Amino acid sequence: MKKINLTPSKTAEKMAVQYLQHEFRKILSGIKNSIIWNSIDRELSRFIKVQGEASFWNLVAAIAEDWKLKAVYRLLTDTKFEWTKQQVPIKKIILTGMSPAIDSFIISKFERNPLRFQAAWEKDKEMRRIFQQTGFARHKERDDFPIFLFQASEGYRVFDGMRRSLLTIIDHKKTINAWVGKPVNEKGQPLISDGAAYVLSQVYNHATKKSKSLDNSMLQIGAVISDDYRNGQKLLQERIAGWSHDKKLKQLFLNMAKTSRQNSKYKKCHGK
Repeated sequence: MKKINLTPSKTAEKMAVQYLQHEFRKILSGIKNSIIWNSIDRELSRFIKVQGEASFWNLVAAIAEDWKLKAVYRLLTDTKFEWTKQQVPIKKIILTGMSPAIDSFIISKFERNPLRFQAAWEKDKEMRRIFQQTGFARHKERDDFPIFLFQASEGYRVFDGMRRSLLTIIDHKKTINAWVGKPVNEKGQPLISDGAAYVLSQVYNHATKKSKSLDNSMLQIGAVISDDYRNGQKLLQERIAGWSHDKKLKQLFLNMAKTSRQNSKYKKCHGK
């Protein structure tokens, strides 16, 4: 099977390293020594060279998807985007989710509008109290990291850095330092993480009731994975089927990859 370049660009890799550096400051929040942080930052910046591409992106996926439930991994591995660092006007960003308590204001009440949030923050003491109860606060050691945005039809959507965005708005700054993804390749696709396919295999493997219906559902999901992710077919065939000791599970995932190849050939032959 053809080798896949997991890293879309050097810029995407740089952003992923920054993401890890930022998140590790949360994970290891008890460390206050800047010398130690410089060492950790250096190790994370050379992680891809030491451990390899697959391990690097698996670490990004583990933190972004499994721990933080964010789209960082999917977007940074998507060949659809071209990334640049720029100062983005606050009024053009689209606020996204943080927590149920904060979302009840940001999304439900202010409809993701940063200027409406800014106006309310000055007047609404109860809202400020609720935000503080969630743990919303400044963190000097990680407040200066650029946020992540991607360009959508209605503006620039935040997909990492909501807390930093709100702090910038509260401080009445006109712009925010951000990495911005611009769609430049409509045929671009993201990666799907090893972990996502592994979970799928485990759900099937440990199902208390197996049936033809379950098998068909798995095949349908496998077809989506193969078609919508640039490493999907390879992941199902090699990483899951190739490593499985369960003969039925192995065959099922091989069938997923086979079905996807047949569909791809059909689409090419019929110009779809």
